Amino acid sequence: MLTEFPSNTLIFGEYLIAETKFGNVRYAQIGPVDGEVVLFSTGGGAGFGSVHSFEWLANSGFRVISINRPGYFDLPIHAAENFEEHAEIYHEVIHSLGIKGSIHVFGVSMGGVSALYYAKKFPTKSLVLWSAITGKYKVNKESANSALGRLVLSKRGKRIVSLMLLISARFFPKKTIRSFLKTEANLSAKEERKIAEQVVNNPNSKHEFILFIKSMTPMEALYEGMMNEVKLATELNDVDWTTINCPTLVVHSTVDIDVSIEHAERLKKMIRDCTIKYVVAGGHFVWWGNEGEMVKKTTQNFLMEKAGIKNK
Repeated sequence: MLTEFPSNTLIFGEYLIAETKFGNVRYAQIGPVDGEVVLFSTGGGAGFGSVHSFEWLANSGFRVISINRPGYFDLPIHAAENFEEHAEIYHEVIHSLGIKGSIHVFGVSMGGVSALYYAKKFPTKSLVLWSAITGKYKVNKESANSALGRLVLSKRGKRIVSLMLLISARFFPKKTIRSFLKTEANLSAKEERKIAEQVVNNPNSKHEFILFIKSMTPMEALYEGMMNEVKLATELNDVDWTTINCPTLVVHSTVDIDVSIEHAERLKKMIRDCTIKYVVAGGHFVWWGNEGEMVKKTTQNFLMEKAGIKNK
């Protein structure tokens, strides 16, 4: 049976386009079209295509939808002025797909701010946040000045850097993973090697890692949006999240050197129905390694419980 989409949805290969008041907005979706909807809000610098590395969620019966943000690909940066308007773009696309009522929301890193605003403004059944920014963000200068940090944050040679990153991830995955860990986690060299081996030795995790890296390219199409979000996050004033009343699961690493642990602690004080799970895992990448597999399982069980889906 062919999937039917609303008349205002255009299909372009690996992604679709919804026509909204913000203009044409790209999005991707995985999972059964009649499944419980999970809005997936990607981390900064990763395109909406990173949703394809979350097949484990789609395999649980969820319809997972990831939506483009301003400054990424062809959505003008001036389409929205702040994170709250990013949430409005999300809602416009969800509404354009004929999805009514409350949905589940899942935000990662920089995407956590937009996810929080969505849960604050629109009907939400449950909220999951991984390594999420929840207030004013402070750039870790040491991470920004690392070899990987300079490559990602520099405006020069994005096409070449994208190609180099893809080649490195495919042919030297352990080395590539360790370069990310050096930038995003306070781990010893031995611990970095252990995490990298755990990811690469697990076929599913290795495949997810390659898809994640692919979603970070082409960097020239993502750079403007990524840098604008960093700017917005560093200027973010204290936001009152106390009006969020849906069940919330927050996962944060105690060795994350990108987004400090105070971002998780802030939510524990503000959201009444909030469960916080502290892990080590891969630092900012809480889904990497053996402990990351447990994070994915905990998240899966949380969403299935809130959706009323029985665990097989």
